[in-house]
Amino acid sequence: MGHFTTKGKLFREGTDLSAFGSLDVTVTAAGTTVEQTAPPSLPDADGVLRSFLYWDTGRRITGKRKVRWTFNHPTNWSEWPAAAYYGIPPTGTGGTSRVVVDAHWVGTGPINPTPIDGPGSTFVNAPGGTPVAWPGDGDDHIVKTQWGAATIHAKDHLQRNIGDPLLDFSSWQQLVYGGDASGYFEENDDDITSGGGVTGIANSTSPFFSVAPNSSSFLMAGYVVPVKPGIDIFKKLIELIRAYDLGKFIDKGDPSPEDIIRLKLISESLDVVRGGSVTDFDAFEGLLDAAKKMKPAELKRTIAGTKATVLRGQAVVKTLEALAKKAKPRT
Repeated sequence: MGHFTTKGKLFREGTDLSAFGSLDVTVTAAGTTVEQTAPPSLPDADGVLRSFLYWDTGRRITGKRKVRWTFNHPTNWSEWPAAAYYGIPPTGTGGTSRVVVDAHWVGTGPINPTPIDGPGSTFVNAPGGTPVAWPGDGDDHIVKTQWGAATIHAKDHLQRNIGDPLLDFSSWQQLVYGGDASGYFEENDDDITSGGGVTGIANSTSPFFSVAPNSSSFLMAGYVVPVKPGIDIFKKLIELIRAYDLGKFIDKGDPSPEDIIRLKLISESLDVVRGGSVTDFDAFEGLLDAAKKMKPAELKRTIAGTKATVLRGQAVVKTLEALAKKAKPRT
């Protein structure tokens, strides 16, 4: 049994649009089909009229206002949220001969980093090379086309902030305010496996998008969390590493206590990178407890191995400090 919901949301705020007719459906039978057509425009809480831009179907993005979901495996997922995004159309002539590019994390919402891969794209700058077509007016979300065509390449991977997952490119969508009222977009759950949850679909379009000279467009690049084979095995390995009792390995050969401390430190470092809490087990305290049971020869080997680990750690710290000085704040 699966629980399917839809909402209207504001672009780029990501907050709910209460005027949208949300759905709340419990899917019990295979083959169930749910359809919804997003209205072309809706007022927000302040009475400002918002225009439909795109659907986050839960797996991909589409500029079509009507989406049809077919659920053939409702027992393989529990919660499936989808959202229709509404924005405020630009006013004035600021959009002449320029392409505005944004990015969306499927299942989460709009994200700030530009999806444009500059080295992988081709642009035509002004005569003499100045001003440049990209970044247009100093904005890395804008490509100017008044001097020639552009072929924009999406970054293969994008990350919202440090600590967030590294996302995979999914698709380019050329959006129009009010949406595409023709036909419908088909979504399904055919390749979702039991216990895996709703997963985004990577590489569903080419990463290249061509724009004609003197044209304007609003492009949205969708990104999804990659589905990595063997992730459950990896999690199990970390659990086993954390479960080790250093004292159990004395006089038992491989793995040695210093081997285990390295694994413990790796698991703790992974916790820090992921932004989670660090395991309560302290690797060094565990090593000291184990040392009380060691013979002189074992102590010598453990001291040498631990010194080597500490020296490598010091080298890594120096490298990280150098990178931190060069790093620019992420937005």
